[in-house]
Amino acid sequence: MPRAAAATESTGCDRACLDGMMDKYLTAMAAHDPSKAPLAPDVQYAQDNVRLKIGQALWATISGLGHYRHDFDDPEEGNVGAITVAYENGVGAILIVRLKVVNHQITEAEQFVAHDPHGAAEYEKMGKPDPRWLEPIPADQRETRAALDQAAYMYLEGLQLNDGKGVYAFTPDCQRTEDATYTTNRPHPQNYGHADETVDFTSLNCTDQYKLGFLGFTTGVRDRRFLVTDVERGAVLASSYLDFDGTVTSIKLTNGQVWHVPHYFMVPRTNIANEAYRVEKGSISRIEMTMYEIPFNMKPAFP
Repeated sequence: MPRAAAATESTGCDRACLDGMMDKYLTAMAAHDPSKAPLAPDVQYAQDNVRLKIGQALWATISGLGHYRHDFDDPEEGNVGAITVAYENGVGAILIVRLKVVNHQITEAEQFVAHDPHGAAEYEKMGKPDPRWLEPIPADQRETRAALDQAAYMYLEGLQLNDGKGVYAFTPDCQRTEDATYTTNRPHPQNYGHADETVDFTSLNCTDQYKLGFLGFTTGVRDRRFLVTDVERGAVLASSYLDFDGTVTSIKLTNGQVWHVPHYFMVPRTNIANEAYRVEKGSISRIEMTMYEIPFNMKPAFP
């Protein structure tokens, strides 16, 4: 029996089935009615790293779903993820969801809500993912699950050790978005993040950005988890925790410029980064990121 067929048989849910499970979960949440979703009696649910009961948090406050949705499917493990848009009392937010499906029941539901109306509006303008994300990797060129996860791990390793001396695996046409805004290959430099001074960062490609060493104020990238590994599309939906302990106040970039770290990062903070990677022949071609602040040194609800 082919591996894909064996995987589907073991989990009971192929790609279409997993996408349907996500449909039912989101629809039930928008209706404030858990009975509309195939939830296991002992389903484990968490939002923003806190274990809760189904019906709490976004289940209680959601007022509608947006149009943008980017799904990730792993029939072998029974995992499905989505980057999408939801509304709370009419205000847009970016929603990242991971579901675990066993025997056609949802046994785990983990979600993250970035309260970023601007980012949600940009996603709605985008309407759908870059088509590159949705192209199946030719069967004879697909990476193993371990290789895809390793590519994601090394991206985060490069972020943690951002001294400009690493070996960075990006395609020449790599693009990154953060909250639906392009932060690579822009025609003109612009302020990035909480920076008060302009650094030629967003106009660079993915490789040159890492080689600049600009992200060296990140003092830790921990609890790296691969929520969904989509072998067919060469994609990984990952989650990690970026620590900024406040001890790095300036950075000498590899171009000789001394960059003064914004005051935002001069006190202990942690941001959770939920981001997806498209991997082609070992190199990352697309990155889709959402990041927001959580309590310093917070841990994930699911190990």
